[in-house]
Amino acid sequence: MIAFLRGRVVDLSEEALFLEVNGIGFRIFMPTPALQRLKTGEQVLIHTYLAHKEDAMLLYGFFNLSDKALFTKLINVSGVGPKTALAVLSVLSTEDFYTAILSEDTKLLSKVPGIGQKTAQRLILELKTTVEKEAKTFTPDAGDGRGLIPPGDDAVAALEALGYEPMAALRAVRTVRAENPQFDLQMVIKTALRQLMKE
Repeated sequence: MIAFLRGRVVDLSEEALFLEVNGIGFRIFMPTPALQRLKTGEQVLIHTYLAHKEDAMLLYGFFNLSDKALFTKLINVSGVGPKTALAVLSVLSTEDFYTAILSEDTKLLSKVPGIGQKTAQRLILELKTTVEKEAKTFTPDAGDGRGLIPPGDDAVAALEALGYEPMAALRAVRTVRAENPQFDLQMVIKTALRQLMKE
């Protein structure tokens, strides 16, 4: 699997980036907001996901690991393919999408092309279940910092599910809660996400 590529932007289309890496050209499909940030000629590092189809192998790219992690989770949901996953990332920010999942906001999710009411409900069901399972895997003696995360802390689990390191997620959540004790779960996650994305 190609984890990331670093190279020069050769060309851009409405749906893809054409990246030259050591004389080899790669077409990388990306969310619309990410493509709009790119400029021809600049050097960039793109985190990638390689998808296999019957007649092709397609590369999908992201500026950060949190977007890539969300993309991967989306395409693992029944009925959601790479095209729809990219549409999600094109219409909603990562934090807004995850807030919609946690607050079960099917109306917001249905604004994404390719996602109807039933698919929105399926996303909520499957992704919330995944987050709950990951929260239960935290153990007191884990060697990667997970032992410092309170079991069942949904805010930290949600951030980690988006691809953030356990310790970084824990620090962000603790900071937000200390400064804003009145925040509910959704606001804690949204504010912590905003803080992590600035780092």
